[in-house]
Amino acid sequence: MNTKDEIIAAMSREDSTHPPAIFSQTGTVGMMDSCGACWPEANLREDKMIELALQPSKMFGLATARVPFDLTAEAERLGCSINAGDKGTQPAVTGSPWNTGEVGEFPDLMSVDEFVSGGRCAAYISAAERISKEHPELFLTGSVIGPVELACHMLGMENFIMAGFMDPEPSVKWTEKLAPYQSAYVERMSEACDNVFVITEGAEDILSPDMFELYYPSESKVFSSIKDSFSTVHVCGQTDSILERLAEIGATAMSVECHGDPQSVYDRVGDKIVLAGGVPPIDILLQGTPADIVAAAKKAADVGYRVITPECGVPPITPNDNIQALSGYREL
Repeated sequence: MNTKDEIIAAMSREDSTHPPAIFSQTGTVGMMDSCGACWPEANLREDKMIELALQPSKMFGLATARVPFDLTAEAERLGCSINAGDKGTQPAVTGSPWNTGEVGEFPDLMSVDEFVSGGRCAAYISAAERISKEHPELFLTGSVIGPVELACHMLGMENFIMAGFMDPEPSVKWTEKLAPYQSAYVERMSEACDNVFVITEGAEDILSPDMFELYYPSESKVFSSIKDSFSTVHVCGQTDSILERLAEIGATAMSVECHGDPQSVYDRVGDKIVLAGGVPPIDILLQGTPADIVAAAKKAADVGYRVITPECGVPPITPNDNIQALSGYREL
């Protein structure tokens, strides 16, 4: 359906009238049923993780793979407790020693070197290294969270946001202190991957544009550590007020929700950064028909998106036929 070389060309801003499709968000129940590698084991065991990561290629002809599938490894490594989830749900942070109702002093944590050399962080790096070595034909994406997302896991989202309104200095210091951990992790991921997908907290229903500016230096620092691969900045939710700032953060590509209007996103930042997306994951990829998916993909391609991909996390119950339509949208 597409090749790794096509994806590299697209990320390098080479012109193409038929942008490649990428599936780089998550596993689905259909993929798990096909290979027997299911959550939560596929989030905890390296062999299962790799097998599930290979399913977009094996089942749908997509020249892509991604590890990991969840957003909790960094928080767990630093001391948070998690619920491992089940076949249809991803792991979630359930507790933290620092979620006390206020933003206190930054704790004395393990060293950065220790952080990236153990736990699931190390397992995810190892899985990426194995896929890269064993499947060089695939465009491999590694995924990490930014310092703001990690701080929210450790402090509690509500506590972090309220601190930003009332007295932002302590929460800013937390993101500054966490940035070296994520920078080291993303650097190791970039050594093994073709692309690193960094989930950056910036949605307008979570952070105001002014608050986003407070944490921007810490988020940007992570991108400056990516030296051996492409990178993609991703924000879930509404991002109208910060599109230009996201385009300046240091990433190769940007993945945001266009809410059905890819033209408006392209008009503002399409000349500044590679745009990846175009297919809403719920309204279109989950609930739509294959024809709907092809129409959305072609609309984004016509506008100027260089990579066609789901705009955010893909629901696990997304039908196989719809993923196949995404993969083959250029032939349909």
